[in-house]
Amino acid sequence: MPGGSLYDYMHKNHNVLELSQLLKFAIDVCKGMEYLHGNNIIHRDLKTANLLMDTHNVVKVADFGVARFLNQGGVMTAETGTYRWMAPEVINHQPYDQKADVFSFSIVLWELVTAKVPYDTMTPLQAALGVRQGLRPELPKHGHPKLLDLMQRCWEAIPSNRPSFNEITVELENLLQEMEVN
Repeated sequence: MPGGSLYDYMHKNHNVLELSQLLKFAIDVCKGMEYLHGNNIIHRDLKTANLLMDTHNVVKVADFGVARFLNQGGVMTAETGTYRWMAPEVINHQPYDQKADVFSFSIVLWELVTAKVPYDTMTPLQAALGVRQGLRPELPKHGHPKLLDLMQRCWEAIPSNRPSFNEITVELENLLQEMEVN
């Protein structure tokens, strides 16, 4: 897409996002993921490099190379994705569902807030081993409290405790509305 990836936008240009822009990007991602999950598709590799921007800075979910339809039982088991954004249940080769994408989104959200690459002092394998043992990125001190709370709920170790993309979208839209009113 003309605007390139969100990863490049943030890391190659060293862009620190204003909260309103960050929320708009996050909402765009959530709406794309709502659509996929509504059609029983798990992306399985949600990360900023797979989020493309159009000429109007609207973020689109891309790279469906490892995306799969959710099977009849509603769970999957194959490990796929990128370690720095991967859910612990995927790393552990346990059954997983759409909530694995929610975990990956939490890391994307952290990246949007901090403008840093997750676990940048570790190799991808070290990051994966850490996540298996409960490691999560350090919460930024400057983040909006509601955003930090959402982030933590999205990276919960127990997948069923994570919110759905529908719920996340509502929270983010409410926060954006609050900001625009104030």
